[in-house]
Amino acid sequence: MEQRPVSRWLPGRRRPAPPTGPAWLGLGAQRSGTTWFTELLTQHPEVGLGTNGKKEQQLFHRVADGLVPAQEYADLFPADGLRRGEFTPQYLRHASLPAYAAAHLAPEVPVLVLLRDPIERFRSAMRWAGTRGKSWPYPLQITMQTFSGFYADQLDTWAAAIGRERLTVMVYEQVRRDPQPAVDAVWRALGVEPVPLAQVERESTSSSRVEWDWPEGLSDSLRVMYGPQLPRLRDDWGLDLSAWTQML
Repeated sequence: MEQRPVSRWLPGRRRPAPPTGPAWLGLGAQRSGTTWFTELLTQHPEVGLGTNGKKEQQLFHRVADGLVPAQEYADLFPADGLRRGEFTPQYLRHASLPAYAAAHLAPEVPVLVLLRDPIERFRSAMRWAGTRGKSWPYPLQITMQTFSGFYADQLDTWAAAIGRERLTVMVYEQVRRDPQPAVDAVWRALGVEPVPLAQVERESTSSSRVEWDWPEGLSDSLRVMYGPQLPRLRDDWGLDLSAWTQML
């Protein structure tokens, strides 16, 4: 007689909730307060991270590229009543991900973007790279971090794939001054009632204290390259960029 496989589920136990993917997804930008914002967002008792507790899964783009099974990513976000999500800044600049996300993200999932003065963001990224020990060769860091400041191009790529209305785009400097309204808006999009935030002035756990000096002429070159991005961010996305003083 053929033996039937023994089920791991026993009567009286709750069946594990099936994986559903993230309830919210943060894309970037890198070094734009995403760790700080995630720490605020997850203060709500009904909002959390994946089952491994990581703020950055660094997986969704690898799933899109066929390097990681989709189930491995989905398993991090069971439908257990907690609105689980993640915030990986690589996603904003990863060109193969938007089309995949459009096909596989649930349509109600809020997609979040925080943008910082691109000159300040570049400097912060290079300081952070100095804490990493052996990393990519220096020219590759410069090239990657230069591209990371082309916000309007990256947003347009995502908007073309998932729709402009799916994206919640915020200016870090403004959110930093008064985070409660921005966090409340995300909570409401997730269907939970806002709660008062605590420790909003606390320094991000990802802040770097490593110094980095600008090579002569680099910041001026970046201002020239990033300049055409700003009118597009103002006109197409309705962003107030007056706090980006390094671009003046």
